[in-house]
Amino acid sequence: MRTRVEDVKHHVGEVVTLYLTLDVLRDQKNLQFLLAHDATGKLQLVVDKSSAVEHACVSQLLTGSTFAATGKIIAAAQSKTFGVEMQVLSVEVFSKAQPFPITEASSVDLRFNARVVDLKVPKWQLMLRLRSAFEFACREFALGRGLTELHTPKLMGNASESGAQVFRVGYFDTEAYLAQSPQFYKQMGIASGLEGVFEIGPVFRAEESRSSRHMTEFTGLDVELAWVFETAHVMTFEEQMLRYAFAQLQRFAEEVKTLFGVDLPLEPTATYLSLSEAKRILGEHGMPLGPAQDLPDEGESLLYKVLGCDLIFVSDYPIAKRPFYHQWNREQGVTKSFDLIFKGIEITTGAVREHRYDVLCEQAVEKGVDLASITHYLDNFRYGCAPHGGFGLGVERVIMKLLGLSNVKEAAFVPRDPERLVP
Repeated sequence: MRTRVEDVKHHVGEVVTLYLTLDVLRDQKNLQFLLAHDATGKLQLVVDKSSAVEHACVSQLLTGSTFAATGKIIAAAQSKTFGVEMQVLSVEVFSKAQPFPITEASSVDLRFNARVVDLKVPKWQLMLRLRSAFEFACREFALGRGLTELHTPKLMGNASESGAQVFRVGYFDTEAYLAQSPQFYKQMGIASGLEGVFEIGPVFRAEESRSSRHMTEFTGLDVELAWVFETAHVMTFEEQMLRYAFAQLQRFAEEVKTLFGVDLPLEPTATYLSLSEAKRILGEHGMPLGPAQDLPDEGESLLYKVLGCDLIFVSDYPIAKRPFYHQWNREQGVTKSFDLIFKGIEITTGAVREHRYDVLCEQAVEKGVDLASITHYLDNFRYGCAPHGGFGLGVERVIMKLLGLSNVKEAAFVPRDPERLVP
């Protein structure tokens, strides 16, 4: 029966079997010292060459090799591995690793070429566990508030947002598109009568950008809520969701500090601004922006430096900068929409949606959208639809900022960009 490393301290004086991955081997004349780990911790193992017949096989093992070790657990006050170590009686080798082709100091591109090796490093294992916990907490929050989780199609007959930045793929004797967003399907869920829906899934963007903040495939966390009339409702929901999720990451705080050198924002600060207010602040700090300009990447970063708030909600974007399905305030020339900036980078775009069929058609025409091309989308609103709103959040960007990473691709399991389709 298998024992886990974290439990060996309860088995002093007993013989147990562990399934381990090798970290370090020190092969001396009479003894072999192995430092190895499983998912729960590290342990030192001692092989006496005079009694362990497998010592010759052990001497051939390199970092990353996997094996089963059976032996007696003994107290070892000097040991940094739970105050115990194992006196090995027998070893069964599962796999012999080859020399690693990269080190932690290798370039990002080289590391991604050997991503399976890169992910063996403890800090990237931690990233994956923290990312999983973040998504779980957001899902838990949404389900706890009565939302229904959806799994929307990623192959679509029409581009989900615009003809640009969309991947076209062959689909039998026609052409399909990879979904840029689950937006239309989230709204279908609301139109069907659900009071709230969400999805955590892949999003595809055919962007040529090779920046440290863009990928061609990323994980989106999308939410849509019924009976929404103002952006404040949506923004408050997202802030509460993030506060809940960050609080659930408490158990990772010490590890993150040790391996990444940053403090997790377990209780984030937040502020709310209109776009015009954000521009005024930036103008006062040397970055004047015109009425038609959006916030540039540098503006998001500067706004964070000036205000010092983790979460900065910026609302009331001009009609010219937002899609036809956002609700418009024609008198003021703005939309009921917002962006969320987290530690200097945009992680969310959200809005109150236009749910009135005739107004939606009018706005689409004004934006130059051919109504015939969005017939199936418009069908969602022909038969009645509750006022609603929602947002889409980029998971990798959140993880990037939580861990103080310089490249969003490091927050992906296996990243995709314009030049990377393997591994």
